[in-house]
Amino acid sequence: MKKLLLIYNPTAGKGQIKLHLFDIIKILAESGYEVTVHPTAEPLDAYNTAENAENFDIIAASGGDGTLNEIIRGLMYRRERGETIPPLGYIPAGTMNDFASCHNIPLNMTQAAENIVFGEPRPIDIGCFFEAVYSHKSPDFINRGNFTYVAAFGAFVNVSFETSRTMKNTFGILAYLAKAVSAIGQIKPYSVKINAVIEDGEFTIEDEFFFGMVANSTSVGGIKGLTGDNVKLDDGLFECVFVRSCPPSESGMLITALMNRDLSNKNLFLTFKAYDIRMIFGENIPEWTLDGERGGAYNAVRIENARQAVSLIE
Repeated sequence: MKKLLLIYNPTAGKGQIKLHLFDIIKILAESGYEVTVHPTAEPLDAYNTAENAENFDIIAASGGDGTLNEIIRGLMYRRERGETIPPLGYIPAGTMNDFASCHNIPLNMTQAAENIVFGEPRPIDIGCFFEAVYSHKSPDFINRGNFTYVAAFGAFVNVSFETSRTMKNTFGILAYLAKAVSAIGQIKPYSVKINAVIEDGEFTIEDEFFFGMVANSTSVGGIKGLTGDNVKLDDGLFECVFVRSCPPSESGMLITALMNRDLSNKNLFLTFKAYDIRMIFGENIPEWTLDGERGGAYNAVRIENARQAVSLIE
């Protein structure tokens, strides 16, 4: 009999999985799987469980984007050890569910469980996030985590982890937008040197930005279209969006452009696709978010695309 491990976060979203858990297990078990269930109890529990889970044919995750991020980090660590990692199934139970949205995974939990049973594993790209330490002639890169759909710094990134869970559960995306609007007057730009490896070479640019986003997704913060058109999730390329510093007189134009998903104004936005991005910051050091969770603050970072590193059942 095939074995399936279900790792779920009982507090994700509105805790709806508690109402559907029996049906989910029933669907999986009746399809011929011996199901092991593990509810998470503390931070990094999902990561540690996925890292040490052996002899399972499928690992299924249920929770928000943060829970999924932990599980994929655990799988990526096993991949680095040379292990063959099992396909990943996903039952979304969070607030934004960006990952599920861009992979067309049903938001209905029982339908998502059926998708695990009847879907097909497809390879997807995973982001690798490193701190760059320039203590020698060539930098050392320290692994600080992975991300499934976005790594971001600057304006509004604190919204995802400063907005209370209660507010997220009650108001959803409105909670994020309300918090973001309240922070507009406090935005301080970051001086950044960017070096990016793109499809036809590489480029370097230095400028001041309010915000930077390296994404592998069609949806960020519950909003579709911010990463542009023709987004492919298995091509080894990130969609990169940087919002340039602008005077207060242009803030209305900036907000309108973002709300309309129109990033064509090159005075406001720097956009490109890249395999590998390095950034060095000036005195103002930003804090990063990886899939909506705290990622740390670093003077220099490197972000690489691990092409088709994980097989997701879609």
